[in-house]
Amino acid sequence: MKLIVAACLVLLAACAPTGIAPGGSPTLPTGWSIHDAAGLRIAAPTAWFGPEVLPGLDTTGPRAWVVFRDPSGGEALTLMTWRDATASSLASAQFQSELPKGDAPQQLNVVEGTQTRTVVAMSGYAHWSDAGGAGTYECRHLFVQVDARLVADVIACGARVRGSSTPAPNLRRPQEQVALRLGVAGGPP
Repeated sequence: MKLIVAACLVLLAACAPTGIAPGGSPTLPTGWSIHDAAGLRIAAPTAWFGPEVLPGLDTTGPRAWVVFRDPSGGEALTLMTWRDATASSLASAQFQSELPKGDAPQQLNVVEGTQTRTVVAMSGYAHWSDAGGAGTYECRHLFVQVDARLVADVIACGARVRGSSTPAPNLRRPQEQVALRLGVAGGPP
């Protein structure tokens, strides 16, 4: 009996999803902490404010928006969650609705040390305007299949400045680290 239990545990460890170490979690970078929000377990920089959870807008859209802000109060990263979907189908639908279109959806491996996770990456553009001016900013989306029924879109956007902007490299790396460690609330990140 003990041999059968040991064999089952070894097989379970071998089949653990990538991005989450069996029986634990990837090591957190220095200055990061864990948050549970909107059904997600999120590792994020401790210096960020949040998470602020906003309800989804309609029944066909995201179930929730989770917003983190940088120390200046500006939006650092946004996560949107969907149920009963796949990362590939959501990325394709998002790409088809974007005008103007950015980079087409493609698989991307986010890696840190021995941890890896495959996500679907794409970019899109948004516009802003107010009394002070107007501009276009690029948003980079990383669609993560968190479990068989839950998808999260981890979004990093460029600054809202006159003209156009793209997500800064110092935001793209944390975006990938968040996507790598993303898990179901109550579980390992």
